[in-house]
Amino acid sequence: MYEIHKSLMGQILKYFKRMVLQKRITPKQISRMPLKVFDGEIVLIEDTDSAKSVIDEILSEKFLGFDIESKPAFSKGESYAPSLIQIATSAKVYLFKLEKIGGLAPLKPILEKEDIIKVGASVDHDVKNLFKIEKFNAQGFYDLGLFSKRLKVVHTGLRNLAAIFLRIRISKKLQLTDWTQKVLTPQQILYAATDAWISREIFLKMLKYLP
Repeated sequence: MYEIHKSLMGQILKYFKRMVLQKRITPKQISRMPLKVFDGEIVLIEDTDSAKSVIDEILSEKFLGFDIESKPAFSKGESYAPSLIQIATSAKVYLFKLEKIGGLAPLKPILEKEDIIKVGASVDHDVKNLFKIEKFNAQGFYDLGLFSKRLKVVHTGLRNLAAIFLRIRISKKLQLTDWTQKVLTPQQILYAATDAWISREIFLKMLKYLP
């Protein structure tokens, strides 16, 4: 009888240990975690008709991971409009090359739908960058950083949040590559998909801690 009780107590203690949220993390701790990338289906959208054909599928989702990529700027005052929008659903990640789909118009049903939660790191900044292309009625965007502050997590940023909430490491090495090139490399495509996917996964994990 004692052994059964001892085993049960061990399970309970392990459960509560998992539920104790780490508030800060160091680069050394992150470096020890397993490197992960998105291993599901990635759909690269490069024309308007293809963009329109996937809108209904995306609109059926409740939570979306969201991110953008822009050509990096290395000089003061230099900036570029976004070249790519990444949207992660429960099953796939869609990458929309904005120049080839005619800008934001095909995506407005998603960008302006209030009851679809779109989550990402610094997503307010992403929306402002999208305004460089075209103004739209941005609805349903939520910043992971705000949720982390509610949970009193010291560190933000996608890499830190992935380590704290999911205990994994993601690479940010390709962030400053040229996202305007006509043909994205397989490495860029995987990197972009991973950022959107991990945003959604972090948010779903956060929900378990939020009151």
